[in-house]
Order: sequence, then C-alpha cells, then structure tokens
Amino acid sequence: MTYALKHHARRFTIASLLFAGLVLVSSISSHAQQPTAGPDLDANLPPSAKPREVNSIGMTLAVLDAGAFQMGAPEYVVQVALGGNRFRSGQIFIIDDQTGNSQRFELIDTDTAKKPPFYSPVRFSSGKKTNQPSSPTQIAQSMAEAINAQTKAGNLQINVKVVGTTMHFKGIGLFSAGRVNTDNDNRVIVRKPDRYASDDERPQHRIQITDTLILGATEVTQQQWNQVMGRNKSIAQGAHLPVNNISYTQAVAFCAALSGLPAEKAAGRTYRLPTEAEWEYACRAGTNTPYNYGQNPSNLTDYGWYRENTEQIQVVGGKQCNQWGLFDMYGNVSEWCQDVYAAEYYGNVTTEKDPTGPTTGTRRVLRGGNFMSQASSCRSSYRGQAPADIESQLNGLRVVCIKR
Repeated sequence: MTYALKHHARRFTIASLLFAGLVLVSSISSHAQQPTAGPDLDANLPPSAKPREVNSIGMTLAVLDAGAFQMGAPEYVVQVALGGNRFRSGQIFIIDDQTGNSQRFELIDTDTAKKPPFYSPVRFSSGKKTNQPSSPTQIAQSMAEAINAQTKAGNLQINVKVVGTTMHFKGIGLFSAGRVNTDNDNRVIVRKPDRYASDDERPQHRIQITDTLILGATEVTQQQWNQVMGRNKSIAQGAHLPVNNISYTQAVAFCAALSGLPAEKAAGRTYRLPTEAEWEYACRAGTNTPYNYGQNPSNLTDYGWYRENTEQIQVVGGKQCNQWGLFDMYGNVSEWCQDVYAAEYYGNVTTEKDPTGPTTGTRRVLRGGNFMSQASSCRSSYRGQAPADIESQLNGLRVVCIKR
C-alpha cells in the first residue's frame, strides 16, 4: 500500500467547512479503530532464520549467531583460471597502487627458463620436467607472494590475500593482465565485483562479531515509537509505517527510553543503535555479493522499497526478508548507526573484533538507503552519513537489544 497525499482545488463555504470537520472527526475515529496487528513477520521465514523474540511493545527481535565476515566493498579481484601447463615464461603483468607506484612482474617457468627475469619473478612449473604442473591455487599464491614482497620492500602499497584461486587486493589502483592472457586462454581473470562502490567503502577488511546479536526484525514503526515517546513527526502517518523525520540524537533518546520501560528492565533488556559493523553483518547474512540476494540491481524491487517502486515510505515487512529473517535492510528509510562517520576509517581500522568506529566527529553513519535512493545506494556496503541533529523524512532506525 502506498501512502500519498493528493491536493484538489475546493470552494470553501460554511457548509463545506462543517462537512469537512465531520469528515475529519470520522477519519480520526476510524484511524483510532484500526487493528493493531502488524504484518506477519514469521511467515515463510528462510531455514537459516533463528527463533524470534518479542518485547513489551510488540517489537519482533531476530537472534543472530556471532561470526566473521568481510566488511566493505572489494577492490579488484584477480582469479587464476588455469594451471601451469597453460602459462609460459616471459609473460608479464603490471600492478599499480593507489599512490601511483607501478611494478612489473614476469612469469618464470622453473622447468624451462634459461635466462634471469627482467622483472620481479613469479615462479611456477609447467610440468614439462616433473609432469606435475602448478595448479591454479599454487600460481595464485606465487603471484600474491611476489606482489606482497614488493610491498614489504617499499615499492608498492598493496596487500594481497589469497582465497583458493582468487586474490583479493587492498590499495590497488590498476591490474593490467594483458600479457598474461595471451592465446585467449583467460588464464588470469580481472574483475571489479562492485562497480558502484565508493572509496569510503574500501578497503574491505575482516570483522568479527563476537557475541550473539539481537536486532529488530524491522525498522522501528510509528506505533512502536508512539508507545515509548508519545508521538512522532513522520511525514506520512501510519501505525506500521517506519518512523521517520528523526535525528540521530532522537534515535538515541528512543533507545534510552525503551530501555527504561519497567517491563524491559524486568526482562533485563536494554537497547541501542547498531554499530556499522553489526548492521552490515546482519544485512549481508553470510553473503559477499553487493546485495544479499546477489549481483543484479534490478532484483532489488523484490527486497526493498526504493525510487523505482515507490514515492513514499511503506509498511514494514512488505518485501522479502534476507537469509536471517530481517526485513527492509534495503530502502524504505535509511537507518541510523551508532558510529561516527569518517571517509577514511576503513583504512585505519585498528581491531577486527566488534569495532565501534572513530572516536570523534560530528556526522553519523546511515545505512541501507531509503525510498528515494537509487539501487546503487541500497547495497550492503553502501555508507550514508549526515549531521547527528538533522531531521529528515528519509531517516529512521532499527535497534539492537542487549540482554543481561
């Protein structure tokens, strides 16, 4: 259901004003009699969704296991497709880092090479002597070791991590593999997994969420907000619409007030905003693609409300949930996170366990995109940000529950 306001020209008389007043009273009475039951958030949940909890204001809370994930967007990913018997000595590839340094690497077949390399050697075996050519995994490891060695020597500022046959780069400016791909063998495949990613989403880095994470299954609704705060200033009003037009400061105040309710105190529950790392961990739900459902932006219409399928906020839980049973992680309203925003923070992360972001700054992180966002601004790693005191119809919240 789309909530929209339409304005029509009207000639006002005393009679029409009285009639309008009656209609308004009737509308308010009708609104007060609306059923309080919200959308069914437990229907058709995926198998990986754990049993839910419900708190004293009827908020459904999803329980997520602790775990580790790769946070942020990858840069270039280089995959070695074929084994050593498809490579030959003398082939060259070039690496540039983001600071402008460049280094050439030369493939050296240890079975056939008869002269020293001109460039940094990457050694492999074609199997011509041993009959055991290097595997794609071995070649990927050899390439990564050669690149990392140049980084240690101070010639590059790049780090390469190998996962199977795939090399994941941090700090890369360009990978040129033209000379490696001779003879149409596609021996080295270079791709940029997320072409919409911005610099503040990189470098990708490993993060651990070390404890069970209990997170709102939906964005906080206006009905839930009103039970705690008394009223809300959302542009479009509706019990099961997400609350919006709130600042970071007001979102924090809601968490504090919810924590202070007698029933929540008795249950040993307190609330706060999610950290940026917790939000992305929950959104990704074990995936590493730009969206938790895959690569294709056009499929977003099945998972979120954004500019291509709405002009207004929508009732929560109206789209498909992710693998862990969380709704509206993309679109509807952008969600305030606890972290201070800093564009360069990912390059300066000091711990992989439960990071909480920079310690100083005036702007706060927003995640997930909103109903006015393009699909590219609703990706798992997309980082929005705004001053902590800004109130916008685009922004709402989702809460983390801490149980003692």
